[in-house]
Amino acid sequence: MKQTVNLKSIIVIAFLFTTTLFFAQSNNDIVKQVQGLLEENYIFLDKAKETNAHLNQLIKKGYFENKEPVDFATSLTKELRKITKDKHLRFFAPNRDRTSKNKENSFTNYLSRYRAPMLRGFQLMDSNIGYIDLAFFGGAEIHLAKIDVAMKAMEAADAIIIDMRRNTGGSPTTVNYLSSYFFSEKLLLNTIYSRANDHSEEMWVTDVKGVKRPKVPVYILTSQSTFSGAEDFSYTMQSRGRATVIGEITGGGAHPTRGFPLDKGYTIGIPFARTINPVTKTNWEGVGVQPDIKMPAKNSMEKAKELALIKSKEYKDSMFKPLEKALLTLEKEKITKEKEDKITKQFEVLVKSNMLDEGGINSLGYAYIQQKKTTVASTIFKVNTILFPDSANTWDSLAESYLELNNKEKAIKYYNKAIKMDPEGDTGSNAKRMLKSIK
Repeated sequence: MKQTVNLKSIIVIAFLFTTTLFFAQSNNDIVKQVQGLLEENYIFLDKAKETNAHLNQLIKKGYFENKEPVDFATSLTKELRKITKDKHLRFFAPNRDRTSKNKENSFTNYLSRYRAPMLRGFQLMDSNIGYIDLAFFGGAEIHLAKIDVAMKAMEAADAIIIDMRRNTGGSPTTVNYLSSYFFSEKLLLNTIYSRANDHSEEMWVTDVKGVKRPKVPVYILTSQSTFSGAEDFSYTMQSRGRATVIGEITGGGAHPTRGFPLDKGYTIGIPFARTINPVTKTNWEGVGVQPDIKMPAKNSMEKAKELALIKSKEYKDSMFKPLEKALLTLEKEKITKEKEDKITKQFEVLVKSNMLDEGGINSLGYAYIQQKKTTVASTIFKVNTILFPDSANTWDSLAESYLELNNKEKAIKYYNKAIKMDPEGDTGSNAKRMLKSIK
C-alpha cells in the first residue's frame, strides 16, 4: 500500500512540474524562438536581423507581456510585417484558441470532401468561350487531376477566361502544371531560390495528361484578393505574353512559405524562398501583378467576355482559313498528290490542336457530298483514313465517296476493309449491306 501512495505522489509531482514549465514560458520566450527561426530561414537575412532588433526593443518595453494568445498572434504578426512588408510572414495562435466555438463542428470538417473545392466551376459558354473559376491551387495528385478535368472541358474553347479574383494561392507545382497547358515548348517558367540551404529549384514547362492549348487566347481576372500562387500563375502567363490580365492590382506575395511549430502550440509561417521570373528577372513581391487592363474586379468578367469574343473569332479563323482556302482550290483545280499531302498536313495540325477529330472530319466530308462536291469529299475521307487508320468508320465513309464517284472497284475494296475491322459492329453491318447493293 505504501508503494502505491509513493507512486501516486511521484505522478502528481511530475504533472505539476511539467505543467508549471509549460505555463511558465512567457510570450517573450516565444518571441525569442521566432527570432531564431527568422535568422535561420527568412529569405532576406538583413531583413530578419532588422526585424529581430525591432522585436528586442518591444521585448524591453514589455509590449508582448500578458497578451492572450489570439491578441499576441495578431500583435506579433503586425510587428513582423512592419520591417519586412511581407504578407506571407504570419504568427499563429494555438489551434484551441483559433477554432470556432460552433458546437456543430465534427471530425468530418477535417475531411477534404467537406471543404470548399479547388474548382468552383468551369464551363463552355456562348461562342465557344471557356471559363474556369479556381479557388486555390491544391498540392495533391487529386488536384492535378482536377486541372485535367477542367482543361478537358476547354478542348473545344476558342478563348479561355480563368478567374483568379478569389484565389489566394497554394502549391507552386500545381501552378506550374496549369501554366504548362498553355505552352508547347520546354521553357523555364520560374526559379525558386531558398536562402537556408542555398538551393535553386527550376520550374520548367512540364508534360500534362490533357491536350495543350499553346495558341488559344487566355484572359485572367484578378482582384486585390488574388494572392501568392494565383499571382504566380497570372505573372508567369503575362510575362510570357500568353495571357491578358484584367482587373485589379493583386496582393503582392511572391515568397513560398513554410510552417514551423513553436512551444505552447504556436506556429509561424516563414517565407523561406523567393520566386525569380526568367523574363523579368524579378517578381511581384510587394507590388502585385499589374493588370494589362486595370478596372474594378467586379467589371472584369464582362470586359474579358467582350475581348474574348473578338479574339476567339480571330483564333478560329487563323486555324481554319488555310484549310478552307486549300479545299476551295481543290474544287477548281485538278487534285494532285502534292495538294493531297498539303491538305493532310493542315488537317493534322488541326487534329493536334484539338480543333478537329475523326468525327469532325467525317462530318465535313459528308457536307461536301451534300453539296455535290464528291471529289473534294473523297479527298477529305482519304485524309481521315490516314489520320485515323484504325477506325472502320473512316474506311466505310471513303468507300461511300468512291461509290458516289462510280468507282465500284475502290468502293468494294474499302467496304471490305471496314468489314474486316468491324465484322460484328454497326459499321461492318452497314458495309455488308452496301456491298450487297453494289452486287
